[in-house]
Amino acid sequence: MANKKLWLGILVIVFAMAACGDEPDPDPDPYTPPQSEPGASASNPIDRVVENTNLGTMTSSASGWRQLLNSINSTGKYINLDLSACTMTGTSFNPDSSVETGKKYIVSIILPNAATDIEAGASSGATYESSFKYFNNLKSISGANIITIGDYSFWCLYNDTDPKNIQSVDFPRATTVGRAAFYGPNLQSINFPQVTTIGNSAFSSCGFKNASFPLVQSIGETAFSSCSYLESISFPASVQLGYSSSSGTYSNPFTGCRNLTSFTVSGSGSLSVIENGKALVRDGTILLAYPSASGTITMNNITALDGKAFGSCNLDSVNFPQVTSIGSETFASCSNIQDVSFPQVTNISSSAFSYCSRLQSASFPLVTTIGSSAFFSCSALVSVSIPMVTNIGALAFRSTGATALSITMGSAAPSLGYNMFDNVRTAKTVRVKVPTGATGYSPFSSSSVTVSGTNTDANWANGFRGGSWNGTTWASTTSGGTAAINQNITVIIERQ
Repeated sequence: MANKKLWLGILVIVFAMAACGDEPDPDPDPYTPPQSEPGASASNPIDRVVENTNLGTMTSSASGWRQLLNSINSTGKYINLDLSACTMTGTSFNPDSSVETGKKYIVSIILPNAATDIEAGASSGATYESSFKYFNNLKSISGANIITIGDYSFWCLYNDTDPKNIQSVDFPRATTVGRAAFYGPNLQSINFPQVTTIGNSAFSSCGFKNASFPLVQSIGETAFSSCSYLESISFPASVQLGYSSSSGTYSNPFTGCRNLTSFTVSGSGSLSVIENGKALVRDGTILLAYPSASGTITMNNITALDGKAFGSCNLDSVNFPQVTSIGSETFASCSNIQDVSFPQVTNISSSAFSYCSRLQSASFPLVTTIGSSAFFSCSALVSVSIPMVTNIGALAFRSTGATALSITMGSAAPSLGYNMFDNVRTAKTVRVKVPTGATGYSPFSSSSVTVSGTNTDANWANGFRGGSWNGTTWASTTSGGTAAINQNITVIIERQ
């Protein structure tokens, strides 16, 4: 009886709570994590405006710049740093790459209005160092009066000390962007309305989608290479694009930009667009760049292919019935191409088909000159027809693996560069087919001859195995000769 009374009491309380609307909230507020304290992280920086400060000679340990870095470091807060009102000794902004103190706390920076140049980074051989070393949380930078941005100034090779997080740059008066100045992956927004000169590799691997350079006069080699997000770019038709003063040749600055489908050129000049804006031509008939090329293409009016025109492309096959010359690295790393035929080509430049890993056959009935490393790393290559060739450059068939290779040549033996099959480390048979009456292919004299193994006689066959050949003997005794013969190569010279 007591238990029954207890349960009745509980029911009365429950009903009373329901009647009073005192039930639990069915939709409680979602949990909101506490916000980090301003300045506690790079994602929540605070503003720090520096006024009435002379940065002095910035590389001096007693400079105002060094004192400022010490102050930033001791405060330990991530900041948006505004130096626009600061003065300095000279006009070149040099943040001193040898000093690490405080720089990791700078998330954005506005350079002094007094600064007209950004100091170049250091370079030694193949080693480069950004002048903004240790600014590894820097996301944006601007400078109202910057004219020149030095070589390697924001170079990034993914090290913890690199300025690898830069996303936005704004230099409204800059006219020169130096070599590899912004090399790196994260740059998404740029503003260079006055730039006239863009150096080699200046924006390589950057992440922006669109770019406009209305006043640019010169764009260097590889300036935008591997910008895989780039979709459109505009510049004057008069710009000198990808020109090398040392070789006097042009090459595509947009290799690896497979999403680049819109070129826009303005004004008059040597450049124009074809393929609905997807490709650039020079002087009307010379193809300079077609980075988004894929599948099968036919171009009946093109007479020459500039260097790297299709570098790293997705092409399966090509048809260029009027082309007479192929530039350096034109088809480099176009790994889907299996067969090529160029009926009018007379010159193939260095590395033109390098890394075409599926290339099986190549026909060049009129070619006379083949450059160095032309078929480097074409490991599937089985057939080459070059009946008019007079000169084959060094390393032309380097790293072609163990695949047997048949090469059709002409009535006169061509001169040969050194180490023709260098890095072929397993047994490989190369069959050279020549017409009746062919001369110069010593020791060939009748229907067939085989040269292999430890044979080091001074003859054309051993020149082709790596020794080089000038028509009568080794073309070079320093890089060619007996020591350069690849003993893994068996050369069979036979009459067609």
